[in-house]
Amino acid sequence: MSVRKMGRTIPTVREQLNDEYREWIKMQPFLPQDQRRALRELLDAALQRSDAGSIVPRPIPSETMFMLMLIHLEVKINELEEKFKDGNAGASVIRPTDPR
Repeated sequence: MSVRKMGRTIPTVREQLNDEYREWIKMQPFLPQDQRRALRELLDAALQRSDAGSIVPRPIPSETMFMLMLIHLEVKINELEEKFKDGNAGASVIRPTDPR
């Protein structure tokens, strides 16, 4: 748990997300290298968007963190879709043949 300043009884969303980060990052040494990077990327993305998360504070901080991670992933998916669309504008779609 992070140290709070005197007079503050309720931690900010950013402080709560930092606490969550410190807890979740503990699993990093037990993951394969590519998954370690993925974990750091998701946790970092959530912290980068913590200001947005403070607009709708949740009683369970991990809910906010997971939603911010999902937003990050959706942005990445949209970027990939745009790249694919732009890079393959005239390409035909190859569909697997029906095995029947």
